Order: sequence, then structure tokens, then C-alpha cells
Amino acid sequence: MRSVLAGTLLLLIGVSSLTNAASPEVLTETDSVAIQAALRLSLRNPVTARRFLAPFPRQREGMAPGVSALPAMPTDGIIPTPYMTPADLHGETVGPVNSTRLWLVGGTMFAGNAAIMVYYFTTFYNDEYAARAPFHTFNDWYNADLNIDKLGHVWGTQSYVQALYHMFRWTNMQEHDAMYWSSGLALLYQLEMEITDGLYAKWGFSWWDMAANTVGAAWPNLQRLYPVLQPVMLKMSYHPSASVKQGWVEHDYLRDYDGFTYWLTLSVDDVLPENLRPWWPDWLGIAVGYGGNRTMLGKNVYNSAGGVGQGEQEWYIALDYDLRKLPGDSAFLRWLKESFNIFHFPAPAIRITPSAVYYGLYF
Repeated sequence: MRSVLAGTLLLLIGVSSLTNAASPEVLTETDSVAIQAALRLSLRNPVTARRFLAPFPRQREGMAPGVSALPAMPTDGIIPTPYMTPADLHGETVGPVNSTRLWLVGGTMFAGNAAIMVYYFTTFYNDEYAARAPFHTFNDWYNADLNIDKLGHVWGTQSYVQALYHMFRWTNMQEHDAMYWSSGLALLYQLEMEITDGLYAKWGFSWWDMAANTVGAAWPNLQRLYPVLQPVMLKMSYHPSASVKQGWVEHDYLRDYDGFTYWLTLSVDDVLPENLRPWWPDWLGIAVGYGGNRTMLGKNVYNSAGGVGQGEQEWYIALDYDLRKLPGDSAFLRWLKESFNIFHFPAPAIRITPSAVYYGLYF
């Protein structure tokens, strides 16, 4: 769950970096052939390129109506997608990495990591959890947190990757280099946390956590490489649970496992047959949620027996919003929509287990 804090912090840092990016130049219609040539190099999907070119005039003076100033763009074998590609947001990478921006990104990462570690040592490695021990591993699969913690590791690491990727692209780093560095550094950061856990008696290095971290480090960039994966998202929602209200969880809210719900969401519009798409709002999706109840029985008393969680699993079906489909095509708005799309916002939902409950809005 600690990866949730890291991912959210890096997202906020990434937004501040993007606001400093330069605006793209405005090109005239006479440059249309050059525009297309550049986009062919920088965009994987010609359909996305066509969307990008929409604001530009598509006719020259004297041309017959309906005749485009741009040559035809083949789409054979291309899967149409409304989502942005990396080049759609950052533009074609030309020239070397901006060393000043790279130093700023490195300094920001260092400061962010230091701040998060201070928080962890204040909340997680204190009081009865402060006892040190030789490095050790432990098996925390389906313990008191009912594996909600594992989903938190996936979600937090993918958030970290997203923020780092865009920060590196802001430095003018090549697309694939930014992918490698963002996934690699996100995984390295989580490895740092697991090694630290392994040095405390009541914690331990978890291979299950590292497996979840690996999934989170890979997924965002796999979506960039394979647009067909982009309709599927892992999102998170949180509300303070009874454990917080009763004082069992005071300052370390990431231990409030009853309050977290993780959602596997699908953008329905992207999987519907073409003839049905006009009947479904493109921004409306569906989601399957997973959470828990009674993971704690008192302050620092977790509900498990023999290392196996005894709480209740909670499964949900809900509507979801794909923020990427909302209006607004500026670079900042596209980045903002992508960043906040990892959160599940209040929506109608049905809890399936342990008993049926209908919610007008659930978060």
C-alpha cells in the first residue's frame, strides 16, 4: 500500500513538470505534406494522426469541395484508437536530451524519495514495528489484508511509471528510452522498499510484493506499445473505513485496507461493434471492484489465523468514467486526463458479496 503514496506524489510532480513544456508551433496548410511525414514517423497509429491534424485546413484554395490537401493515409492492419500516443502529447523527439531538465527531474525524484522514506520511518517502522532483524523474506500471500495490499502495489507502481515516463519525455528523452527508464526506476524504487522491509522483524522481503510491482512497472508501457490494451485499466478508490473512525488506524491510512477498493475497468465503446457505438457514450465504462471488510479487529490487531486472512471479500460491479474521452485536446489537458484516469470516481455500483447492496454512488 505504501506504493500508493509514492505513485500519487509522483503524479503531482509530473503535472508540474508538464506545465513548463513549450506549446507546439502553428503550421500552415502548405506544410501539410511535411506534417504528415513527421506524424508518420512519430505516431504509431495513423488514425490518431488524423485526429491530431483535424484542426488544420484540409483544403487549399481552388480545390474542389471534399478534396483533402493531405494525401490519403492507409489504415490497413491498424486498430483504431482514440487514445493519445506518446508523440501525440510530447511531439517528435529531435535533438539531444535537455540536461538542465534532466537534472531537475533527477533532483525532484531524489527529494520525493527522501520525503516518502521519512514518512515511512515515521509511520511504518515505528513503535512495535521498530525492531530490527537480519535480512529475511516472508510469505504474505492472502494474509489479513486479503491481498488488497498486492493490488495496491500494482496500482502504485503503475502510477509511478506514468509520472516518470512523462517527466523523462519532458527532458526530450527518446520514447523507448523513457519507457525503459520509467519502468526500471519504478521497479528499483519498490525493490528499495522491499529490502528495507526485510530488515525489520515484523515486516519482511515479499516476493509476492515484487511480483505485483513487476506487473505495475510493465503495464503502462505495454499499453503504449500495444494500443489494443489501452481500454483496460486498474483504478483505485478510497473512503475512510470503520477502522479509521474507531481510532484503530490513526496516521498510517495506507493500512486502512477496508477503505480501499481496486477496480478493473473496461472502456466499453472500444470493444463494441461499429454499428453499436453510436448508442453508447464513449466516456462510460464498466468496472469490477474488489475490496475487503473486517481486516482489522482492533488497534494493531489484524484478522488472520495461521497467516491466512479471515475477513470478508467484497466484490462490486459499477459504472466507470474514462476521463481520456472527455473534451480538451491541449497537451496539458490530455496529460491531466490520463493522470486522473487511474482513480475510480463516485458512480452507481452493486456489491455482489458478501451480500447484495445497491449504491447510488460508491467511491
